[in-house]
Amino acid sequence: MVNHWLMAEPKTVRLDVTGPLARLTLDRPEVLNAGDARFARELKEVVAALGARPEVRVVVVTGEGRAFSTGVDLGALAHGEFGMADFVLWEDAMTAMERMDTLFVAGINGHCLGGGLQLALVCDYRLASEDALIGLPAVKECLIPSMALYRLPRLVGLARAKELILLGEPIAARTAERYGLVNRVVAPADFPGALDDTVARFLALPPSSVRASKRLTTRAFDVDFETFRKEMQVALAGCVESPEHRRAMEAIRQKGAT
Repeated sequence: MVNHWLMAEPKTVRLDVTGPLARLTLDRPEVLNAGDARFARELKEVVAALGARPEVRVVVVTGEGRAFSTGVDLGALAHGEFGMADFVLWEDAMTAMERMDTLFVAGINGHCLGGGLQLALVCDYRLASEDALIGLPAVKECLIPSMALYRLPRLVGLARAKELILLGEPIAARTAERYGLVNRVVAPADFPGALDDTVARFLALPPSSVRASKRLTTRAFDVDFETFRKEMQVALAGCVESPEHRRAMEAIRQKGAT
């Protein structure tokens, strides 16, 4: 059963839920899924709706049409229709995604720039189509790329992060893969199948260990070793005591008996 979130009127962000899987689609294809004030508001609302649905284990984030997202709608920004409060709403939504136990998979189906890349950065896995361009052009508009300034150096290292942030030039998907910015790049024709396969692999994993692993890995740069170790031991004990672990061990025993 597919559950459509607030389908009474067209949305700039669509959420479709089928059991443990949700699809979050950025839906302003006429402007390459650039975000205006309404988009920022609806993104935060959709993410809040996901936070209230613990049965959802994996969320696929992708863009309608030929782009993932080209970031903030510069027309709206230039006309004073997108302001600081909207930047904050957008970042609030991304921070909530990052802190959620739910896994987010970015299906980068086309150009992924500015706030679009910032959105992809808070996802747990990034699959890109080979024809995507990826970059952070904020410096060219006398802006800064929000908390990508914090996240990107942790992902690709300081030198690569400064190259992308300070020059503001886009890079090809294969270059992004080499930098470690995306996990995998596939040919455009292979992209839908590869995205479905990636989602299936995540859904096949035990939820308890996935949730604990995401939560701890997200904190890896933020706490000292001993604090992290204590949190890890609590999480490990929870996994060891879980029904999912017992089922996994029973499967191993059965396999060994055959």
